[in-house]
Amino acid sequence: MQEMEKIHQAGDISYALLMSSEAVDTLDIDVGAADREGFIYFHQKFGMPYTFLLKRSIESGHFLFVSIAGNAKLIGFARFEKLEEQTEKEIKGKMNVVSPSLFLLRSMEVHSSFRNCGIGRVLFSTAVYYLRGNVLTIPDNPEATSFFSKKLGFTEVTDPIGNYRQKYEGYLMLAYPRAVALWHEIATRYPRIVYPELIDLYESLKFRLNMGKVIPCNDINRFETLLGKCDGMLSGVMEKEMDHLLNELRRCVRCNT
Repeated sequence: MQEMEKIHQAGDISYALLMSSEAVDTLDIDVGAADREGFIYFHQKFGMPYTFLLKRSIESGHFLFVSIAGNAKLIGFARFEKLEEQTEKEIKGKMNVVSPSLFLLRSMEVHSSFRNCGIGRVLFSTAVYYLRGNVLTIPDNPEATSFFSKKLGFTEVTDPIGNYRQKYEGYLMLAYPRAVALWHEIATRYPRIVYPELIDLYESLKFRLNMGKVIPCNDINRFETLLGKCDGMLSGVMEKEMDHLLNELRRCVRCNT
């Protein structure tokens, strides 16, 4: 059984969907305390072991997305429950989605040592890009409300939603396709967080080219590969600058193997 589906790699940090509860056993989970960094919210508020929480989430059929540093260090997780399947309708011989799937973000937490550096935003945007549906959440404190509203673009639910036209009073929602567009927005605004290897290599190549230094073919090929993996997610200006640099490297630099 596949234990983990990797969705995105940013330097030594990977973003993935855990596919089985056994995958939780492979993670290095730091539980925080007053004098120790780590995950603390569920342990402090509910006395709940994180291994139990994460395993139960998967066993309950929830989607568990994680961010992992290195091979196994858990630095963030987000738990989603699917409330409704998408509905489709045949229009002119083609099946079209008329109502996207509806998900509830049950919880999200980032390791205390990795907060305020974009990990949470990349984790969340990676997850909703994968899920491709409407996302609900009900923040339990003002700080969380501010984060979801100001950082991620959630808005208050004012009308009945979903296939059953239910009211979700007090909930916030990130509507599809805004949820899918969020990934592009995060990549555009924070390219160094989303594509650290590409940005570092771009700056290095640009400097070496300006200094007239010899640039090996391997570096140019790696730059082309990393740029291709962005799949149009960078801002138009940055992508144009990188394409220009790549053309300059091909034209002006003698490749050395």
